[in-house]
Amino acid sequence: MNARVALLGLVAVLPLAAGAQPAPAPAQKQTFTVNDPQTRDSVTFMLDAPLEVINGLSNKVAGSIVVEGTKASGKLSVPVSSIKTGNESRDEHLQNEKWLDAAKYPDIIVEFKDVALPAALEPGKPLKVQTKARFTIHGVTREEPVEVTATLLKESADTKKRAPGDLLRVRAKFQIPLEAYKINRTGALILKVAEVADVSVDAWGSTQFKL
Repeated sequence: MNARVALLGLVAVLPLAAGAQPAPAPAQKQTFTVNDPQTRDSVTFMLDAPLEVINGLSNKVAGSIVVEGTKASGKLSVPVSSIKTGNESRDEHLQNEKWLDAAKYPDIIVEFKDVALPAALEPGKPLKVQTKARFTIHGVTREEPVEVTATLLKESADTKKRAPGDLLRVRAKFQIPLEAYKINRTGALILKVAEVADVSVDAWGSTQFKL
């Protein structure tokens, strides 16, 4: 029996002795939920037309981002009804059936899957990614290029002042061509509403937030 045990032990050690490396540890998987109870996330946009500049803001972003090694996937949504431009009449127009049609299409949705990160996230080190995301706006779904900067912050006494858990801050910039999403500018609006919306996002995910 002792000889058999010794033989099995030798068989187990031989691959390492021959230079074989142990299997790498599986990539850590973390899920960051975006749903700040204090609504401090922001989605801002600007429409810079010849006769008018329109600025809009929403502080309601919800969804989740999953990071596993050097891959990231996620889905985020913004309620159309949460978008404000500083003008109540204009906000009503924005949400009616001729524009974003909040009654029929209540959410703007952004999705991305298996986005390749240039490296694994390291705490406190911003990671910039040029990628594409799938947008669903006004019943139309299409891909748009997106510039993303992601920063991982491990839980500490300082980060707890903002939110519990490990945090992932995601800042993104992209453009939305209105007519591609069947948001039509007609008549005088051609001079008052730009063809493209410049959008910026600053959202925080936490391993402790809940949807």
